[in-house]
Amino acid sequence: MRRIDGRLLLAVAILMLAAAVAHSQNYVPMPGQSLQTQHFIIYYPRPLEGLARSMAGIAEAALVATCRQMGVKPFGRNMIFVCDSDRDFNRFGPSVGRSWAVGFAVPTKRKIVLRSPSLAKTDREQFIKTLRHEVSHLVLHHAVGNNVRLVPRWFDEGMAMLNAGQWEWLHSWALFRMVIFSKPIPFSALRENFPSGASDARLAYAESYNFCMFLRTTLKRRGFESLIAGMRAGVPLRTQLERLFGMPFQRIQEVWYQQVKHKYGLYPFLTSAGVFWFLVALLVVIAYLRKRRSTRERLAEMEAEDEFIDHVLDRKYH
Repeated sequence: MRRIDGRLLLAVAILMLAAAVAHSQNYVPMPGQSLQTQHFIIYYPRPLEGLARSMAGIAEAALVATCRQMGVKPFGRNMIFVCDSDRDFNRFGPSVGRSWAVGFAVPTKRKIVLRSPSLAKTDREQFIKTLRHEVSHLVLHHAVGNNVRLVPRWFDEGMAMLNAGQWEWLHSWALFRMVIFSKPIPFSALRENFPSGASDARLAYAESYNFCMFLRTTLKRRGFESLIAGMRAGVPLRTQLERLFGMPFQRIQEVWYQQVKHKYGLYPFLTSAGVFWFLVALLVVIAYLRKRRSTRERLAEMEAEDEFIDHVLDRKYH
């Protein structure tokens, strides 16, 4: 009897755990409402209706453009959840590792979860870029089908950044520092995970973005579509790149790195238009400060002369 009771309790516990997991995966922020487009259902709190309506067209456009880029047809239904509290955001899964994130995607569930701009303490532009970024993750994972394991992390993140237009001056600075003071992180080290440190993580994202842009520019549209089709057919990305370029992957990285050095090295930096105008502005400021100091010194001399003359005249007439 005790054995039966133990099994029964275990079964009840498993059912309760399964229900809790299902609830966290399908949770919709409440109170709220939804907006449906051709390929998305957007769930949002009522005060964010204006934001949700603007997101609808942007998400559709991002999906269609990214699908065209990867050679697949637009697909749906995809879900987007917009949260206006950390409690809602964290109900979609553990918050460990993404406490700072504006959003994340769960491609296997065709789901995107976003913090509202006010909750994420970001502006509308960055919020929209994050939306496009997460849509790219959905499309890439859909495009390769059951062979997601063949998609390196650097390719997944690099393409998402590229499609979202998430290049910032800090990424340029990361590549400049890499060229001058260190060396690239090997892409083999970025296959599964990115570094945890802020500086190394920023370099990893910068490398991924830049290398994906290099691949897309070099291979053109048909070559790039063939990469996606190849992974969908079960061919590793590295194998395809070596065949398309006709050289080992290590050599491909070296060719890319030479381009990075040409663009982000010390000589391009010193001869860039931005640095030129910065130096011009600096010289103007220096000239102004020197002129100002010279004027102050001249005024001080004139005041001293006036005091001397007043002193002489005072002695003469007294």
